Amino acid sequence: MSVALLGREGKGWSRRSGEYRRRGPGRRNPLLRVLSGAPGNRRARRSNTPTTSQWALIAGLAPAVVLVVARRRLHIPPALTLALASAAPLAVAAATPRRAWRYVAVGATYMWTFTVTWTLPYDEPEKLRKRLRIQYPVTIDSLIGLGVPPTLRLQRALRDPSRVTLLDRAVTLAYGSWFVPHVLFAWLMLRHEQYVPRAAGRLAAAYHLTTPFYYVVPTAPPWWASEQAGLMGGEVQRVRRHVLNDLTGKPRQTEDQSAGNPWASMPSDHVASAAITAMGLAEIGPIYGAIGWTYVALASFAVVYLGEHYVIDALVGLAIAEAVHRGEGTLAPMIRRVVLQLDRLAA
Repeated sequence: MSVALLGREGKGWSRRSGEYRRRGPGRRNPLLRVLSGAPGNRRARRSNTPTTSQWALIAGLAPAVVLVVARRRLHIPPALTLALASAAPLAVAAATPRRAWRYVAVGATYMWTFTVTWTLPYDEPEKLRKRLRIQYPVTIDSLIGLGVPPTLRLQRALRDPSRVTLLDRAVTLAYGSWFVPHVLFAWLMLRHEQYVPRAAGRLAAAYHLTTPFYYVVPTAPPWWASEQAGLMGGEVQRVRRHVLNDLTGKPRQTEDQSAGNPWASMPSDHVASAAITAMGLAEIGPIYGAIGWTYVALASFAVVYLGEHYVIDALVGLAIAEAVHRGEGTLAPMIRRVVLQLDRLAA
């Protein structure tokens, strides 16, 4: 989440102006004239009564969601599934007026879309297995770790394989704090609603730029490469599984049957979302920035120690956040035009 905007306008400790925090950096974009000739200073009218176009969007949204949910049974092609899922947040935005609950509805729909795009490659695991990359991240991390992957170094130095330790529990808790950016976003919506659009856009971009990698470069995480493929001497374990089994009283050997995509290691969306949050906090002031980047360091340590991601996964996550940060000035004006058109449809 981009909390670029937690500061109050006009306060001395805020490093950015209120206009910057609302709209972000802006540059002239030659694509704007092609995509939309409408002047940007018009405002969409607000209405409490849904229009015919809004009712049409609402009516079409439910069948689209049903088709996506039932895609495996109905054998819907992945491309069509992706198109239907990606259109859902836009449909919700166009079908609802700009109110606080609209942000909640669009945000929830978007996270559903992200979940679909994250798990979609694993709909056909046998087919995906043929393209699965297992060795390359071990090789890269071995270079980073001066001959030994950092995950293996950390688990050798800090873990007791025979039991679940307090450190294992604490780091698993840190790993489970992926929702922190969303909590900050909720606080922002309650206190500074005018900054929500930019914040939501940056968070969405940081999340969604990770998903193409899961299609193009399906990558096994360290725990899978170790436990299933025997790499790293089979020493790396999925610590989170042992912690959860210990909490629920299951045997340590019990495999976790969590749904999702176990081959979505590259890159780390945990780190990407944490980093874009830290960048937003740093725009307020150094103390907020220090808090944000401390969280990034904690999240990065957690994903590597637990065997969920390689160091290279975390580094690419950081690079994605930096790309969102640097590209905002170019893309923001174009995105504002799209939002304007959605507002007009909603009006």
